Amino acid sequence: MDTQERNAWLSLDEEALAKQCRIDTCRGTGPGGQKRNKTSSMVRLLHLPSGILSENDETRSQHLNRIYAIRNLRMKLALGVRLPAENGPIGEPPGVNSDRYALWLARILDALEAVEYRLSDAAPVTGLGTGKLVKELAKNPAVWQFVNSRRTAFELPLLKTPR
Repeated sequence: MDTQERNAWLSLDEEALAKQCRIDTCRGTGPGGQKRNKTSSMVRLLHLPSGILSENDETRSQHLNRIYAIRNLRMKLALGVRLPAENGPIGEPPGVNSDRYALWLARILDALEAVEYRLSDAAPVTGLGTGKLVKELAKNPAVWQFVNSRRTAFELPLLKTPR
């Protein structure tokens, strides 16, 4: 896989990304009464090009669960597929709910991986200051946990949550 391919996946709209997946539905688990026990509202996506699996059964609506599963897949692609860092500053982050957030995050994580998650070394490469980079990473608990697990792998101290 090359940078263009991963970035292309993350740039797709929800419908186009869903077309790259095998979509299965089944009955959800847990509380929810008769609706949950009788209908196939759980959605499971297998992204065929990458092999990454995403599923969701948060709601009783199959339609909403499909949307949430696609969003979850996009984040898993951003967190799970590392590529060589691109040259040039990455720029200001879009909002965490933006369609462009996953691509921005993947590029940030690529830059961090290249410098073994040393934020002071990554800040100039990303075009963000160290403080701004920490604040952006802390906005998403899954991202924060991922970055700290990678820092642990490189024998660096855990980042402290900014105030």
